Amino acid sequence: MGKILKGETHLVIPNDTLVLIVGSQNSGKTTFTQKHFKDKNIICTDDIFNEIVYKKSTVLDTLETIENRTIEEFGEIIIKSAKEKGITVVDAVPILFDNRMETLRELKELYNNIILIVLDIKFTTLKGRPKKPIDRKKRKFGITETCDEELLLNSILISEQIQNKKIGYNVDIAYVLSEEDVEKCIVTFE
Repeated sequence: MGKILKGETHLVIPNDTLVLIVGSQNSGKTTFTQKHFKDKNIICTDDIFNEIVYKKSTVLDTLETIENRTIEEFGEIIIKSAKEKGITVVDAVPILFDNRMETLRELKELYNNIILIVLDIKFTTLKGRPKKPIDRKKRKFGITETCDEELLLNSILISEQIQNKKIGYNVDIAYVLSEEDVEKCIVTFE
């Protein structure tokens, strides 16, 4: 199990590192990633999913087939990125421990370092932020707007994983950032 660092506001990222950003919907993962890693290789799983929904889906697709194609495409992109030997950032890593562990098992061999950054944003903040609208194309596949119950559940799941130290499994360092830490955070590269 890797180190779990809470309350850190200075994150140091060595070269040849895979950085995984995890947090509930509305936690600010994309904003955090764009602010601190703008000149690094960013892989946004939401972008891959949207690309498939809007440009590659057919009338025969279901939500399950789109999710499977997203996982396949993500795998291809991450392998290509690993060969470039730099810093790769994955925006939107699975919240569920088992799903994240499956992803980590496959990625552990590709990078010298894996760092997890957990945005531990409380439910009251999450529910107060605007939710992304869902258009007709996504509704066709059964995708609905994130509800407050889902935000609460995700917030609880992340808190439980932090308490049970599951955040540190299969990573070298897990930075756990509270709302205050996110605001003060500085990221530097070695």
